Amino acid sequence: MTIERGKLIVFEGVGGSGKSTQIRRAKKYLRDEKEIDVLRTREPGGVKGAEIIRKLIFDLKEAGIVNADHQMALFFASRKIWLESKIKPTLGRGKWVLTDRCDTSTNAYQGYGEGGNLATIAQFSNFIMGTCRPDAVLLIDISLETFMKRRGVNPDGDPFDKMGPDFCLRVIEGYRKMAKDRWMDMNWYLINGEGSISEVWGEVRNVLDFLATKK
Repeated sequence: MTIERGKLIVFEGVGGSGKSTQIRRAKKYLRDEKEIDVLRTREPGGVKGAEIIRKLIFDLKEAGIVNADHQMALFFASRKIWLESKIKPTLGRGKWVLTDRCDTSTNAYQGYGEGGNLATIAQFSNFIMGTCRPDAVLLIDISLETFMKRRGVNPDGDPFDKMGPDFCLRVIEGYRKMAKDRWMDMNWYLINGEGSISEVWGEVRNVLDFLATKK
């Protein structure tokens, strides 16, 4: 009996967009209402080796001794470990994967935000991700004004969400361009993150319902 490959669903957006809240809801909904086995994970991280690299990236960023290219290389190294040890085997068992960020974040933050080489990021993405492309990217979009109001002390210590408004605006606009251009030929879904948690969830749920019907 052939097991149908599970789906890889990416939740994207800047800090404060509500990704974590929506992923929690999505996992419960798919498990309880759709009877779909689901793994929730995050990027960078998700497995021990990748979590070690995550901390290294953040520490180096806080110390101001890594540029966009350094960060990109480390993010993709972490991503390779994550994919090979956790994501591919999980998808192969027919389980869905919901991830908070993926290579989409590298393009938005290190590419658009930090001015890294977008073509190089695309090359790394093709090499590392290979055929393990996300089935959907849900971009929870918020304005710069909303981001500035919502951000506070990040419990994960993410230094990128502590950057100035100019950087954050470049990331937000970068994400929007990626969704409009369907970066890497992926299926992007733009979710209005300005509403209440329930309103945002309504849009997310509609996308999940659609994805659950697709083979």
